[in-house]
Amino acid sequence: MNKKTLATELVPKKDTKHKLKIHIPFKLKKIYTTNDNSEEIYEKNKHLLYTNPEETINAEKLMKEAVTHLEQHAKSKDGYKLYGRYFPYQMYFYKKKHQDHTDVEKIQYIIDNQKKYNALINRFWDPDCDNFLYKGLVKRKIARVYSPNLVMIQQRSKKWPWSHEKYFYALVAKFKISETKTIIVMTSANINDHNSKNEKSFQNTIIENANLFKTDIDSEDDIRNGELQKMFVNLNGYIIEKKKKHIYISYVDSVNE
Repeated sequence: MNKKTLATELVPKKDTKHKLKIHIPFKLKKIYTTNDNSEEIYEKNKHLLYTNPEETINAEKLMKEAVTHLEQHAKSKDGYKLYGRYFPYQMYFYKKKHQDHTDVEKIQYIIDNQKKYNALINRFWDPDCDNFLYKGLVKRKIARVYSPNLVMIQQRSKKWPWSHEKYFYALVAKFKISETKTIIVMTSANINDHNSKNEKSFQNTIIENANLFKTDIDSEDDIRNGELQKMFVNLNGYIIEKKKKHIYISYVDSVNE
């Protein structure tokens, strides 16, 4: 979507059901270089390397499918409604009901500095960053490594410091589509974390094949004891693309709680 298209969008009506989530791209404590940080993160976590070749192949296959879904939602206008703007970063906020039952939110924005392309990718890929595909009070860790560009993460989050803690497990992958386009995508699968009190059967309502990917993970006692509320990521990710002098970013997010 180019600037001309964005400029011609109709001014949305006031939406009282969706609170505007402001995502500030560059207010960071950590400085990211232009060098690819995949190997650095891999070296820090290679003790978590999972050596089951069949699961690795299935994970790669699933994440390639996730990329397809992410691109479809990023490009699609079908059903998406504009519900907010944040002009300092040329940000546009959209939402829709996927197949009338699944909430999906989308943010599209433009960075007026092409030199930040590699640093942005490094930031979005870093699990220690304050904005790794999620916004809020979060703690993250890599739970399993399949390759330098494919991992499983555990994320814990709170809406407020005093809120009840929630968590999810999800696969995350980074794809270099070209010299000017990179995609980072996340989705939950059928991951058994041994939560003894989780009675809800989670199904990925966007990527159906994610439900066929089954694996077990050795979770912590508080998860096993059911002390945390489980969440499930249908689809989440960034498409980062350089065009002319700008960087165009699309962010898609769909999470079940």
